[in-house]
Amino acid sequence: ENANSIMLTTHENPDGDGLGAESGMYYHLIQQKKDVRIVNFSPLPNHYKYLNEDNIFECYDSTFHDKWISNLELVIIFDVGDYIRIRTLANPIEKFNIPTMNIDHHPHPDKNVFKFNIVDLTAAATGCMVYDYLKLVRKKPILKNSLLGIYTATMTDTGCFKYSNTDEKCHQIAIEALNVGIETHKIYQYIYE
Repeated sequence: ENANSIMLTTHENPDGDGLGAESGMYYHLIQQKKDVRIVNFSPLPNHYKYLNEDNIFECYDSTFHDKWISNLELVIIFDVGDYIRIRTLANPIEKFNIPTMNIDHHPHPDKNVFKFNIVDLTAAATGCMVYDYLKLVRKKPILKNSLLGIYTATMTDTGCFKYSNTDEKCHQIAIEALNVGIETHKIYQYIYE
């Protein structure tokens, strides 16, 4: 809440959970009038282009991004597993001493660089943690674009709701996605077909 300039990022070779968590949070923060951008080490994989309708995903380029990064108040890192997986994005974060927040459902080494370390090993996906956060802080329903990301994260990390980590919350996310008009069958087609 206190940070006005925020970068969102995830691990190299991003998957549906990292990308979905980023976009889920992005649209909420934009609505809160934050200066927020998604900057990842790796380019967006083609089968997740549907998440990029508003051109929200950027691939890190030090000559282009470092000036903006130098003024950040917070970096939120999603689904990373280990900080080194953000690769060269770690350089400006450390150089400019920017506080980092880790949001993840994977265990991390005991020694880590995160100022804020939010880990829930019981969460089916990092996107589910974003869903919980938005349910807590939003006075209005979760935005459709946020739900698109959260659904993507949940669907991919549960193996299309087949894995044992699939719980009631996962199905609630799917219900909400359907209720706002997200064509969940198309998400499956984009990613797997």
